[in-house]
Amino acid sequence: MVKISGSPGPTPTSVPSVDTPVPPAPSAATVAPSRRSSAASSMAAPVAAGAKAPAQRKMEQQLSALPEGPTRQALMKALSSGLTPTDAGAIATALGGLSPAQQKDLSTLLAKAGLSTKASPRSDADAERTFLLKAVAGGASGATLKRLAEQIRGRPPSHQGFSFNPMSAAAGTQKRAAPTSAADAAAAKLKTAMDDIWGTDEAAVFEALEGLDPSQLKEVAKKYEKLTGTSLEDALNLELEGADLKRALTALGRQGPAAPTAPVQATTKAAATTTASAASASDVQKNLDAIQVKSKDEGTIQRGNAVELNDLIPRNVATWKPPKAKLYAPLKKAVEAHNKAQAAVDAATTEPAKKAAQEKLKAADAAVQAEGEKVKAWMKDHIDTNQGLRDAKAAVKVSERALSKLEKQQKKAKVPKDPVEAEKFRQAQKTALDAAKAKVTDAQARAKTVKDGLLARVDAYAPMVAVKQTRSEVTVNGTTVTMRDGRETAYTNSWSAVDGGAVSGDSATQVTSQLEKSGISEDRQKILASISGLEGTFSKVNTWDIGRVSWGFTQWTLGKDGNGTLAGFMRDLKKTDPAQYEKSFGKFGLDVDAKGVVLTRPDGTVLKGVAAAEAIRTDVKLAAVFMAAGADPAMQQAQIKYADEGKISGTRNTSVSVTGKDAEGKPKAAKLKLKDVVTSEYGNAIMTDLAVNAGSGARVAAAALEKYVKEKGVDPAKVKEWGPDAEKAVIAALENASRSERLTHHRKEGFSKEPNSFAD
Repeated sequence: MVKISGSPGPTPTSVPSVDTPVPPAPSAATVAPSRRSSAASSMAAPVAAGAKAPAQRKMEQQLSALPEGPTRQALMKALSSGLTPTDAGAIATALGGLSPAQQKDLSTLLAKAGLSTKASPRSDADAERTFLLKAVAGGASGATLKRLAEQIRGRPPSHQGFSFNPMSAAAGTQKRAAPTSAADAAAAKLKTAMDDIWGTDEAAVFEALEGLDPSQLKEVAKKYEKLTGTSLEDALNLELEGADLKRALTALGRQGPAAPTAPVQATTKAAATTTASAASASDVQKNLDAIQVKSKDEGTIQRGNAVELNDLIPRNVATWKPPKAKLYAPLKKAVEAHNKAQAAVDAATTEPAKKAAQEKLKAADAAVQAEGEKVKAWMKDHIDTNQGLRDAKAAVKVSERALSKLEKQQKKAKVPKDPVEAEKFRQAQKTALDAAKAKVTDAQARAKTVKDGLLARVDAYAPMVAVKQTRSEVTVNGTTVTMRDGRETAYTNSWSAVDGGAVSGDSATQVTSQLEKSGISEDRQKILASISGLEGTFSKVNTWDIGRVSWGFTQWTLGKDGNGTLAGFMRDLKKTDPAQYEKSFGKFGLDVDAKGVVLTRPDGTVLKGVAAAEAIRTDVKLAAVFMAAGADPAMQQAQIKYADEGKISGTRNTSVSVTGKDAEGKPKAAKLKLKDVVTSEYGNAIMTDLAVNAGSGARVAAAALEKYVKEKGVDPAKVKEWGPDAEKAVIAALENASRSERLTHHRKEGFSKEPNSFAD
């Protein structure tokens, strides 16, 4: 399933395991060059002209004692990028006390810095290396240092994890001033819950948001942004995913209720990798060994370069003109024409035939280049949506706000009357102001560097690439599935990812049959059948888009952090039918906890969240486990139940706070449910579809309803009178947020737009 959201990522053509050695540094064509690269390459610390301060001399002596290697290089780069001599000296002292084994472990972590989940180095990895060096100086080592590295790896420097001060022995334990109001307390609690280097405390987030009166939420959001420099909505989207994100946004008044899931418990902060018991690992090994795999190498084929497109512009916004799918379609068609023309050249047996085929090939190649230029122009138009660039620009705003705040504080500050003290005071102010201005300059320079690097990649974009093709037939629990890699779509972000499904026991006819047996209403059956026509059938799996792993007839996904809607389904199944869960998933090492998917490897290693999702993504056997599970009739009924309750009922029952006017024209606040207004078959169909495809059906509908009531000034108590007209406005908003091809599909299914035509 293609989600209308995004996250940054590099451009590999394969996804290695988490233990894959770090590749050589990429060329300037693929990674934005550091603006301080010359200083770093010279391996000489910046030294001011004139006499050197004692701290500077001491630091240089400590640095000279360090052996050449990645650790020394990282420290020198950090120093050239603004690390203070005092901090550098503290780090050098700590490095000198490490054992050879600890030095080796640190070198490995430094080498992996900046790796995304696709294991491709990011240009801003130096921020991570500096953080790790500070952590060593703060006493971190062994498992603690590894956990810190896992928490920030591949994250932008603006991520809240970097706010943790690893050089402070009391980091995270400083006393805060007592909040002065309920809004202050909630904002502080949210900051603490999402500021923890060990992960996000979801239970605390829910408690803070759900324990407030709705009238306080805007004030809490304002105070949170003042505390952190990040909007509350952005923070929630960064830290949460899937059902947890929906629940939080629901509480914030922006999203429908979460899909059914097990109650969220207060979570224990844990590392992304642990070790399972030997017995469980042994069972996993035995069960995986029983899976039979037959793979066939089908050579290589030219494809349009969708992977690079989606790496640079991961987002998919339906209202873009043209949207990504329409932009990419002509390039894909041109590459197909190239392949056809090349085949004709290869098959030609006479000179005239070969010459004619070569002319067609030349024309096809020209078309590929022309369409590639259109793609490049489109990417430049939308380059500001790249998450890495958005993070860099956000850092500029944070530094500018800090500078503005400091300037205001200094203007209000009282200057001491004593001349000597006054001069010291002014010098301290100037030093602080200069430092704040330097941070703004640095942030602006970094944003420019990031953008320049992205634009350089756009300029170097190759519209056509050779892609390896492999087809596999896999048998799991007696069920045979087939899959292939190298799938080309407008949303493909990995050529080594797969898609496929069961050979038997699953089809469109099976979907219809199982819906009829489910006991849900005919209109609900019709909606789910129509969405299945777009998403796939019960066993279908794809792992090539931003959903990481998408499965089932509504294509639930593991999402950006391994805790998406598919993890929600797994939690629900584990709770309601543990035997089915063990049969389909548990025996193969697949599990789930409050933080997301969990994978136990045969060697006893346990991967969690993103690491687990990425491991599943390109593992033929694990992808086949999901496909085979979808062919089980019991699992098919579980899918229908979860989709019906979560996607249809969950969306329809979304509560919306509205403010209209009573009969006397006075403001009147009330709470309505979307089902009070969205009463037609068509309205419910496209609202549910947007909930499935983009996770935003309830949010879009709720915003449209709230706007209608406010602008029209209608009485909320008389919803039956104005509801039909309001539904038209809601439908218009849903259509505007939806992809055109999906709307066309649902219209062909014959859904009625008449009010009250949906029968529950």
